[in-house]
Amino acid sequence: MTQPTGDTRHEQRLRLHQVADLDNRAFALYIEEGFSQLVTAAIADAEDLLQPAQHAILHAAERRHQLRDALTFAEGDLHVAFERMTYQGDVRTARTAHLLRRVRTTLHEINRATPGAEDRRREAGAEPHFNDVIVMARRWLVDALPDHFNRLLTKTFTDAGLPSRPPAADVFDTVEEGWHDGHLTEPRSAQVEELLAKGPVAFRGLVADDARTQGTRATALRHPLLQRRWAQALDELAELTIPLARASSASALGPLPTGVYDMPEADAYKIFNTRRFLLAVWQRQAEHKYLLRQYAATTVERRDSAPEEALRRGAVGAAVDHLVNEQPAAAARVLTGLCPHIIGDGLIELPPEELATLKRRLVAEARAAAVPIQLPKTALPPANPAHSPVAVPAIR
Repeated sequence: MTQPTGDTRHEQRLRLHQVADLDNRAFALYIEEGFSQLVTAAIADAEDLLQPAQHAILHAAERRHQLRDALTFAEGDLHVAFERMTYQGDVRTARTAHLLRRVRTTLHEINRATPGAEDRRREAGAEPHFNDVIVMARRWLVDALPDHFNRLLTKTFTDAGLPSRPPAADVFDTVEEGWHDGHLTEPRSAQVEELLAKGPVAFRGLVADDARTQGTRATALRHPLLQRRWAQALDELAELTIPLARASSASALGPLPTGVYDMPEADAYKIFNTRRFLLAVWQRQAEHKYLLRQYAATTVERRDSAPEEALRRGAVGAAVDHLVNEQPAAAARVLTGLCPHIIGDGLIELPPEELATLKRRLVAEARAAAVPIQLPKTALPPANPAHSPVAVPAIR
């Protein structure tokens, strides 16, 4: 075989052992040329066929997400290929099973070694101490009385000269606000406008086509303003496909039901293809969650550095202060209920299940202890239930 150079485009997919024959420049070009070639390189790497320099290029920090995406696809593709080969009695079944194990091991190592956005913020010292008893008590009081808090927040925002926008109800709100506020700068192109205007069924069909097409993906679908619709469409596709794919759960294919091996070929292949599509949908869900986290982290980072952020945080803290002063019995109920669980330095450390149970109980008790508020005769517009503020002053 002629050794490819850095200027050579690869018109056909190389075999795994051939990838290692590329020089470093040609290898870098190869994995950039197309998704299927990145997948081939990822499998070759999982099989320990690459040269050390090639391995370093493939695992570069800026390519980590793409490598994980390629390995996720490879795992699903090999999984269904193994099932299909088992059905056919193919002599390559054992080899495919071996590659599948190697890819799964590599993917597990990549996932374990890659820090998330929250981990990076915590390492940088930017993560607030949400388990501080005072901060937690204030947050839970807001969760107990969201309507009252929203009315107070509207006033403190107005007093500070800030727009009286309800707090983000979820991460999608955060990302959409980030785009409208200029923290996310992806252009609102004609393609994005077209997708925003599509009806639910047509939009879901486009999302399904995007999942089926690995090499060419709909860039507009990744826009911040489409993240909510993309997530909903992917959830709907997964819900529709899981039973048809004979998946064992909502997150794993599981073993192929034995009855499939006795089916006529046409029926069996429908199930194989459906399982392959479900894996592609799950792959897209992983991609979407990663992108959503990136958008949210960028929004929070840029918003926190904006000049008006100090005013916003002050207004949020003032609103919580007013809530504590107007509802002392409810505030005391939450704080008193948390105090027995302090382990030192004013921190609460409980397993997630116990903490969730404690929160449900104390929020209900605080709501029951709250004094009814006399609303003004001119009713305010309804506001979304508030999420707890990120950082607020201590309860007095």
